[in-house]
Amino acid sequence: MLENPAVKSQAWNQIYFCVLHVIRFPTGSTQVVFDGNLLAPAHTGKTISFGVFFNLPISPLQVVADHPGKTAGINLFVKRDDLLHPEIQGNKWRKLAPVIAEVRESFPAGIVTFGGPYSNHLHAVAAAGRIFGIPVAGIVRGKHAGPDNATLRDARENGMTLCPVSKQMYDACKHGGGDWIGREFPGRYILPEGGSTRMAVESCASISREIISQLQQYQHFTFSGKDLYICVPAGTGCTAAGIVAGLEEQNGQVLIFPVVNRDFNIQTIRQLLGDRQTAPPTASGSRFRILYEYESGGFARLHPPVLDFVHSFRRHSGILLDPVYTAKMMFGIYDQLGKGVFPPGSTVVAVHTGGLQGWQGFQERWGVGP
Repeated sequence: MLENPAVKSQAWNQIYFCVLHVIRFPTGSTQVVFDGNLLAPAHTGKTISFGVFFNLPISPLQVVADHPGKTAGINLFVKRDDLLHPEIQGNKWRKLAPVIAEVRESFPAGIVTFGGPYSNHLHAVAAAGRIFGIPVAGIVRGKHAGPDNATLRDARENGMTLCPVSKQMYDACKHGGGDWIGREFPGRYILPEGGSTRMAVESCASISREIISQLQQYQHFTFSGKDLYICVPAGTGCTAAGIVAGLEEQNGQVLIFPVVNRDFNIQTIRQLLGDRQTAPPTASGSRFRILYEYESGGFARLHPPVLDFVHSFRRHSGILLDPVYTAKMMFGIYDQLGKGVFPPGSTVVAVHTGGLQGWQGFQERWGVGP
């Protein structure tokens, strides 16, 4: 039976994370093996295995009872990955979990990674570094990025070494700056922007599997797999690619809401999927679809209609959305529901990818909070 947690449910207060070993194959690929469990929130009381390699808790699936598609018999749920961990929220926790084991095993110098001055990714990596005792460094986009903004202040207080660079240097580092990074941060694991790795795609594939399992257990309606839509916001597209890879339902489709449309397309997802085998196309075509119409002015921009929606959605559902990613996605879902785009009787699941620390940046930049 699924539970419908209150938004103030207690998150984890303790984590157990014991690395058994790292298996290295002749091809040079690596698989991570964990021993022990990560404690799930009190309202779930169980964990789910990702293959045989590592365990993460099952985030709850919450019903949204009142929405524009209700009269058409559409069921709307939110996959509450924002409750996975109080500091390393949502998709960041899923992406980092497999990396942490490899770093602890093979990179004692720690991690160096990339992000903007209000980056959820830098914030999460810094917290993970403190929790797991891993040295971490962040290359920050923008030579004059304010080191005292809330996000970077938290990162620094968590022990992250910050290295602001020009936008040109930042792009050069992201795309083949290994020599400079090797000199400045010798022996470090170079973690791509947003934590976008092949291991992260594999980890995020479990989101789809968890959702299917939870829907099958839900007692208030019979889930037949007919017209299932899993919705996810996208930055790098890593989480979205994982969800596509893990969705095996014949009539399921992933709806992707990019927060920035430029350079984000079908090839973005296909490249992240690589040679992973996915289920055949649905009767209507692709396993996924990209919805470009909800960029709302660009990345991390203040868009009053979206902000008003966030406050309204929180009042009637008890769920706080983040202002950069999930707000745009849920705004788009409600717009699609209101226009009758989803077939009657379908099931829509929105993945809450966390990122609530982003409200700190919105408060500082625009003077608005949740």
